[in-house]
Amino acid sequence: MGHEPVSHPLVIGVGNRDRGDDAIGPLVVDAVRHRWGDDVDTLVAEGDLADLAARWHRNQDVLIVDAAKGGRAPGETVEIDALVEHLPVDSTLFSSHGAGVGEAIELGRLLGRLPRRLTVIAVEIERTGPFEDLSPAVAAALPVIVERVRALLIRP
Repeated sequence: MGHEPVSHPLVIGVGNRDRGDDAIGPLVVDAVRHRWGDDVDTLVAEGDLADLAARWHRNQDVLIVDAAKGGRAPGETVEIDALVEHLPVDSTLFSSHGAGVGEAIELGRLLGRLPRRLTVIAVEIERTGPFEDLSPAVAAALPVIVERVRALLIRP
């Protein structure tokens, strides 16, 4: 019986770079790639996330950053241990994409394909119009989120 190799942490940025604040996930991935290069695996996920559970390993620490519409102040984040808490499915409480992260995680749970650690950082967004820039509040949250990624995943 083979064992999966020890894996680098994986940061997944969910979102669309061309839809204002929805770009926060991909922008966090860009910053992580710039700061830690090959020490962290990264993935930008747009659209259907049904195969997300196939992208991680069972012995991997995974962090997902996604845009949220939950009635909080723009730029505010909510951190969820998705191995313990269930994200809403068929809801825009934590995802601006409708079917998305919650469904993908529950599918992984059903298939026995959850990673060792699975954290979701949901970032409250304000603007999602085509080709809009980040709102000031979400732009200000970007370095804070990247630092939180470091605290959660990057070993000294």
